[in-house]
Amino acid sequence: MGLKSFSLKNLAQKVQVPSTSTKSSDKVEVVEEPIDMSWNESFSQEGLDESWRKYSMTFQQSNPRLYSILDNHKPVLVGEKKLLIKLRNKIQETELLKEKSAMSGYLKRSLKNARLTLEFEISLGEQDGPKKAFTVVDKFKLMAEKNPDLIKFKQEFGLDLE
Repeated sequence: MGLKSFSLKNLAQKVQVPSTSTKSSDKVEVVEEPIDMSWNESFSQEGLDESWRKYSMTFQQSNPRLYSILDNHKPVLVGEKKLLIKLRNKIQETELLKEKSAMSGYLKRSLKNARLTLEFEISLGEQDGPKKAFTVVDKFKLMAEKNPDLIKFKQEFGLDLE
């Protein structure tokens, strides 16, 4: 049994031949309408919410992290052309800054308004969103705020939080 020799040239030729026979239905071409700088249509918060929902849905399968951020932090119309997105932390801001150009372009095309601007704000206050409870004590306090009878129940039965 002899050893079969090969050359790098033959190996490279085998690797270089990509399959170019693809069906036209395999590729989805996204043709984006150019942004006309004269667009200045007014839009409502409801129209903005609908465009935002459609945009965020495009990431549901491909980028769940970004989808979650977009789904939980909807923009608010401030004035006629400023969109403000309140975020909880710097990581969310970093993720959205990567996508800001595409996001802004989509909204401008969707809402037919080339003058809109997109801004992010990090708000650390608890009043800006739902409270998060991580420990057992925090969870009990949060539930007791909603139902004060839980405190009486805990005292009456001598329950201890672990």
